[in-house]
This record gives sequence, structure tokens and C-alpha cells, in this order.
Amino acid sequence: MRILLQDHNRVIADVAKEFEITQKIDEAERVVLWNEVTPDCQAIIRLAHILKKKVVVIQHGRKGSSRYFYPFNEKIICDKLCVWGQKDKDRLVEVGNPPEKIEITSTTIFSHLIPRQKHKEINILFSPDHWDKEIPENIRARDELRKLKKYNIITKIIDGQIPETYDNPVFSNRKDEEHLKICAEVLAKTDIMVAISEGTLELMAQYLDIPVIIIKDWELKSFGGDTRYADGYWRHISEASKSVALKDLVPAIKQQIKNPNELQKERQKICLEEGGINVKDPLRTICDIIKKG
Repeated sequence: MRILLQDHNRVIADVAKEFEITQKIDEAERVVLWNEVTPDCQAIIRLAHILKKKVVVIQHGRKGSSRYFYPFNEKIICDKLCVWGQKDKDRLVEVGNPPEKIEITSTTIFSHLIPRQKHKEINILFSPDHWDKEIPENIRARDELRKLKKYNIITKIIDGQIPETYDNPVFSNRKDEEHLKICAEVLAKTDIMVAISEGTLELMAQYLDIPVIIIKDWELKSFGGDTRYADGYWRHISEASKSVALKDLVPAIKQQIKNPNELQKERQKICLEEGGINVKDPLRTICDIIKKG
């Protein structure tokens, strides 16, 4: 089957390998997109529907459904939306989206992970929040982490973030083929993860049973000139992460190092509810939905 496919962060790159890809919508039998809330993707969907072509949108990250909720309140306009877990579907249905359009497929990103590896030092992985510009929350967290003299602080950054800003940066570009491999390699040697918000990398850490600490201090702010983000953007913090104030970060890290299994059951639960790890073959499931349309 020939499809038009747009990816963003390699999350649906595995799907691309299963089909013949075209960049011409008139040649495509299906249209597969990573979102349906940006103006460019919405324009593609409208054109596809005019041409009587089915559109499948694949959740591109743990926060990939955030724009369906307040203060954005976007609605599903594609023919099928593939989400990762039952909790994603439940949330979407609760705000008025039709359940028959939503399919639980999980994601192929977990298949790119590698087992945790033994290492001598205690490695703390810091995941700064990715915003339209550098934000104070990232810098404050970086400075607080520098108080941990006995531990090795590693910072996982992506495109748009400045390596010189952080300690021991590990960089990957979300559009590069090596992106998920680099994420997997740094997680394999991580003991504790510290983040500003709970996103895809944090879910990957939870899948590997790595304790995750989220700093709950957050000031509402606009993103890319969109003031709706400042009206109450949904910051996801699940029960699988330890949520602490910045002032309590250092003792929380030390506590989690001593008690790494404290939230183990919660991590397993969230990977089921938000990662859909009960889906036996995510790639085949997604491909079958694309073929059916």
C-alpha cells in the first residue's frame, strides 16, 4: 500500500518501513500523520477528505494528545486516531471525542530500548523541559543538581536546546535516525531520572523501572506566541513519578537512590495505562488500522 506519511520524532519511523511512501497526496491510498492540531496537518487532512482519502493519526509522544484538552479543546477530525494506552482513550472520550475513532495501539518505541547496564558511578539523568526558548525552571533545576557532588549528572537534550547550558549533555535530534538509539543508550546507564515534566523519555525510563522525579514548580507561560499555554496548559505528573518542590529535590534524589523500588508497581501500572504494553504487536496493530482506514 502506498501512503503519504509525516513523522516528527521517529516515533512512527517503524511504520514507514512497512509501506511504500509518497509525498504526493493524489498518489496515496492512505494519509498517515503525527498530529492533527497544527495548521499544516489540518490542511492536509481537509485536502485528503476532499479527495476521499482516509487519514490515520498516530500519537507521537506521551503528551501527544495534550491539545485535545483545555485550554485548546481541539477535536478529532481524522478517520482514526491511534493512541498508546487505555488512559489516553478514556481522557479523549471524557471531553467529547467519539470512541469509535480512537484505537489503542501502544507504540514501537519500547522495542528500541536496551536492558539497563551495570556501571560504577551513580548516574542522575536530567531531562530539561523543551519549550520555545530556555526557561527558568530548567536553569534552576540544573543549579540545584550541581549541589550533588558525589553523583554523575548527565543531561539529555534535543534540538532547540543549547549543549553549553548543561552538564554532560547527551544530544539527539528528533528527526535523525539515531534519535531513539541515543535515548536508549543513555537510559541504560541511568539510576535516577529528574525532569520538569513527564513526557516520552520519562515513560521510557519508567518502562525500564528507573525511578523518576518530577519538579512540580512551574510558572504558566506562552509557547511560540500562543497565549493559551499560559491559561492552564496540562502538565502531566502521574503517580508513577515522585513529585517534589525544587527545594526538596536533593533529599528526594538521595531517598530514591536508597529506595529505588518505592514506586515500582506504579511504574508498571502507568506503562500499561499510558504505554499500552499489553498490546502484543504494536507495529502490526498500527499497520492493520492504516490498511483498513
